[in-house]
Amino acid sequence: MIKGINNNNTQKGFTLIEVILSIALLGIISVAFLTMFTSGIVGITNSGKKSISHYTAQSQIESEINESGNISNVVTSTTEISLTFPEKSLTYVIEGRQLDVPYTYGNLSKNLTTFTTK
Repeated sequence: MIKGINNNNTQKGFTLIEVILSIALLGIISVAFLTMFTSGIVGITNSGKKSISHYTAQSQIESEINESGNISNVVTSTTEISLTFPEKSLTYVIEGRQLDVPYTYGNLSKNLTTFTTK
């Protein structure tokens, strides 16, 4: 008998096929997560642009209300609003002015509208 030779097959480890399959599986999972994160970042960026545009239009309306100034893209129209309460058969007419500010973000055009009393 020769010393130093181990006849028992007790070596433990992964085969090449197991390593390749685990790397492939890890790659597929990574691609799925990267796609999810990318679409999330795009959504956050678009929401931020929309919020900034809306906030700018809101600031213009607030300036028009507080200072009674003439801001170029604020459309002011005098109008009335009728409020009807069917339970009591009451109708109230409120006079005031309607303020409209057109704004855009991306390809979309919107109008921000408010009504203030006289």
